[in-house]
Amino acid sequence: MGFYRTGKFWAIENFGITPDALVFGKSLTNGVNPLSGIWAKEKLISPVVFPPGSTHSTFSSNPLGTTAGLETMKLIEESDFGASVAKKGKYFIARLRSLKKKWPQIGDVDGLGLALRIEICRKDGYTPDKALTDLIEEIGLSGKLTSGGKRRGLVLDVGGYYKNVFTIAPSFYITEKEIDLGIDLLEEALVKAIKKTS
Repeated sequence: MGFYRTGKFWAIENFGITPDALVFGKSLTNGVNPLSGIWAKEKLISPVVFPPGSTHSTFSSNPLGTTAGLETMKLIEESDFGASVAKKGKYFIARLRSLKKKWPQIGDVDGLGLALRIEICRKDGYTPDKALTDLIEEIGLSGKLTSGGKRRGLVLDVGGYYKNVFTIAPSFYITEKEIDLGIDLLEEALVKAIKKTS
């Protein structure tokens, strides 16, 4: 998980686990340049045990990557993502759960911070429905949704073992108004998909 995606710097912090080592990458440069890192307990990675030159990595330090990584860390230090991501995630998941109460085709809804998921099922609320999921995605991509008074589209990321789960990982800067619009567009796409399959 990217830094603060779950409301904590490291996602593992949500579970009360103290790791011996952490390997990380991708979010370190905010996607600008391949760079990875390792954090470990001193006894595992001290210069005595793990001296310079002990390893080689394709994604080790490079001028562009380290500069981007330092700027990413600076941005993180200047922001209050811990509080804001947790608050926005709580609001987003509450809105998704209210949608679930209205539509039995929505199964499990869960998440941490702004790493969320919504499962699409048959009317029993349990059996995965890949066909309905695909139709909702297709309707979103058609650009023919109208929530908010304008013609709009909705890009949804499909995942899960049965390919019936929408994973939602919006920008940390998303507003409650934008979350509301996203929920309205998702519901509109869901309603249209249900009508087509009925």
